[in-house]
Amino acid sequence: MLHHRHSLFREGVTAGFLGALVVAIFFFAIDLLRGHPLATPNVLGQVILFQSRAPVAHVIDAAAVAGYTVLHFSAFIAIGVIATALFHAAINNPLARPALLMLFIVFEAFFAGLTLMFSEATRELFPLWSVLIANLLAASVMGAYLWRSHPALKRAISRLPLGAGQ
Repeated sequence: MLHHRHSLFREGVTAGFLGALVVAIFFFAIDLLRGHPLATPNVLGQVILFQSRAPVAHVIDAAAVAGYTVLHFSAFIAIGVIATALFHAAINNPLARPALLMLFIVFEAFFAGLTLMFSEATRELFPLWSVLIANLLAASVMGAYLWRSHPALKRAISRLPLGAGQ
């Protein structure tokens, strides 16, 4: 087994944190433009954590915001660790490389599905386009961070591109 000088956990946490931060900033900007800062984590916290069917966006519930923020960052960190593990595997195993694309597709579909699942309570605040754009930005930042952190993957792909036989 090859020893990596990279820390799977540290890189995964960093990648996930960056992705979560991008999404948080994206929706915070939208909330500011609408005149309701923190409406997004407030409503999502009420709906997801407290099972509210009629969340109130303009009255901030600090527990909902804090709870959802922890959930949001935890979910992205878990995805960051998975993506980092795939990056590490893809260096030595060309078969792991298509899994990176599949992870991106599942990432987008999962969060789009969550949005649709809670759409009755959150429809006005979270149109599907906004979730897809936010997650595309997050995946791009996470992918760019991991790509820059793993020059060995770049070299491995240049030696054996996708679709090439061994």
